[in-house]
Amino acid sequence: MLNTIQTDPLTCRSKDLPTALRSSALNGPFEGRAAVEGRIPDWLRGRLIRTAPAVFDLDDWHADHWFDALGMLYSFEIGGDGTVHWMQRLLECEFNRSILRGSNELGAFGTRSRRSVMQRVFHPTARSTDNANVNIRPNGRHWIAMTETERQLTIDPHSLKTAAEVRFTDALPSELLVGAHPHDDSERKELINIGVHYGARSGLIVFSQAYGSTARREIGRVPLRRVPYVHSFAITRTKIVLILAPYDLRPASLLWSKRPISEHYRWSPENGTRIVVMDRGSGKCAEHQGPPFFFFHTVNAFDLDHGAIRLELLAYADASVIRQGMLMSDIRRDGLPFLTPNLRRITVDPNRADFRMETVGPAVGFEFPMIHYARANGRPHRYVWGSDLSRLVRLDTTTDDATNRSLDDVTFGEPVFVAHPEAIEEDDGVLLTVGSSSVTQGSEMTIWDARTLDILARITVPIAIPLGFHGGFESR
Repeated sequence: MLNTIQTDPLTCRSKDLPTALRSSALNGPFEGRAAVEGRIPDWLRGRLIRTAPAVFDLDDWHADHWFDALGMLYSFEIGGDGTVHWMQRLLECEFNRSILRGSNELGAFGTRSRRSVMQRVFHPTARSTDNANVNIRPNGRHWIAMTETERQLTIDPHSLKTAAEVRFTDALPSELLVGAHPHDDSERKELINIGVHYGARSGLIVFSQAYGSTARREIGRVPLRRVPYVHSFAITRTKIVLILAPYDLRPASLLWSKRPISEHYRWSPENGTRIVVMDRGSGKCAEHQGPPFFFFHTVNAFDLDHGAIRLELLAYADASVIRQGMLMSDIRRDGLPFLTPNLRRITVDPNRADFRMETVGPAVGFEFPMIHYARANGRPHRYVWGSDLSRLVRLDTTTDDATNRSLDDVTFGEPVFVAHPEAIEEDDGVLLTVGSSSVTQGSEMTIWDARTLDILARITVPIAIPLGFHGGFESR
């Protein structure tokens, strides 16, 4: 197990942060029994675990970008008797320990490190962070916490302690910056993921990883002279769909630089967006060109007739949301960014060099898209859920009907869909959201009916849980 983090002599300043980003992960309390209002469905038993950027200021250190705050983990465990136990823990990792001891030598997305001249001479690029505050998913008896580097952490779900750093046993580049949104193919019992490789032959590498294995198998590569920021991708039953937005960098600019990686990206709308379709069997690629847009999250993709593909994603007009909106200076001044991209439907025809794109449904922007993943990922779907931080959104992509619900004075992020164990319909289940109150010092996990968006139960805790990005639920 990695060394436990000590926090006693340090002070955290959070008075000028939006309420939704405040945290009690440093000073506690760290676990307890939650208060339950309403009725938790009898079939809903298991553990929700999520990750979040939690500590933005510590003594003389501060995060300049939302992505760079010290990460935390938290969980809500629903027991067999309907009681709920909550827990929170600052992520045990090298990055957090270095900040806590007053050092800052690892790379970060948008915050400058304190590498000396000699360190930059002998190590032209900064060592990657292991601050895995982006996503966490089950992996056998452990969970894996991820960020967008080659460093992943194995987490004990019972204690939220870091057990070890993941070690891959394959021939792929050791410094392959792995994505935090792998896809799960339960039929083939494998994960599909992408990685960015910087070097003389930079590009994206797509690979598979059998369940329980630490060896990855390369499926294919996309050589790139300028490397775009790619947060997620999509898969169908036969293809892998990579979206290359015109927000990219020149790899050589990273050498000996004092600037964080975010300052090397540029927005170049004149280059448009490229969609690369890779065959899952052969690794062969076809490229299609279209209008510029920026995105974080795909919704889904599936095969159509005659080799065509339907792709849905959430698109922004440009990259200002990540370039300015997520800078902590802007957040402190203006509040949280507007995470309201539009749902776009893209059709990729193998016989055309371009792709066609249209807006889906009414003008109701939201982020953190969720589908009934186990049933619909890589196949046609009907329902999409998401959040714009103040509202929960449900969109029927067949009828274009949209429904939304809000909670007074509560800011919440990604909804996690949990299907009823005997579900027949695609939307038969519940949504779990976690949000912080702007009027109390507490937070809550809310259980919503996925079909009606009615609130079934509110589970409150006496701690501030900051708005995070992703996580998952494991049923019992």
